[in-house]
This record gives sequence, structure tokens and C-alpha cells, in this order.
Amino acid sequence: MKNSILLMAVAGVILLGGCSLLKDLKHTASENMEIDKKLPKYKLNMENFKEISYEGKTYVIQEAEVTKEDLDEPIGKVTETITINENNEILSKKELKKVEVVPKEEDEKRTHLNYGWVYSIKDVSPDEEVAVVINNQFRVAKIKLVDE
Repeated sequence: MKNSILLMAVAGVILLGGCSLLKDLKHTASENMEIDKKLPKYKLNMENFKEISYEGKTYVIQEAEVTKEDLDEPIGKVTETITINENNEILSKKELKKVEVVPKEEDEKRTHLNYGWVYSIKDVSPDEEVAVVINNQFRVAKIKLVDE
């Protein structure tokens, strides 16, 4: 009897904690949707997927990453999701849906790129660098100088 009361108490705590977690997730999702509505849109260069631009400024996306702790606040968004082949050509939805019955000898390499929010970086001017989310990684994007 004592064990069943203890078990029910533990189950109650777990359930209450789970409900609280779901409530927190719902609240965070709602906040993120409100922020997303207000963010200005950065444009992805569809010929060079390592460049984004906004208000006459072009940024070159680097291989370098920053951590979430290095970020300041969201300042924009890139709303593009593309899949490219090894020649950096965008694959159409028709090409992506193709299923080959007899595969080619060499499979085509495909890279899926899901772009997201653009953040300012702590202690760095957005006129120099920002961070852009690509496939859930925070990639540094440096301002492109005119002579590049």
C-alpha cells in the first residue's frame, strides 16, 4: 500500500512536470511565431548560396560557426529551403521526386539547405558580421567588401 501511494505520487509529479513542459513549449512557439512575423526578410543569392543581402549590404556565409550563447537577438530571416547537386545547381521538385529503378553507377550528391533566422552576434556590429541559421547551425556571415 505504501509503495502504491509513493508510485502514484511520483506519477503525479511526472505528469504535472510534463504538462508544464508542454505549456512552456507552446508559449515559446507562440513567441517565436510573433517574432518571425516582424523580422525583415534577407534575400538569398540564388546563384551563390553563400551570399545573403539586406538593405544594400551583402554578407558572405563562412564555414565558421558560433554557439547560441554568442548570439544577441534575431534581426532578420532568410526563408529559403533548397536542395542542390554537386554542381551547386538547384534541383527542382520534379527532379527530387524522381526515383530511378536502375540507379546510376555514381549517385548524385545532394545537399539540402534550410535557411532560417539571422542574428546579431554579441559584441560585433551587424555592419561587420551576423549569424545565419543553416540546417540548425549558426554560421557566421561577414559583410562583403566592394572589391571582393
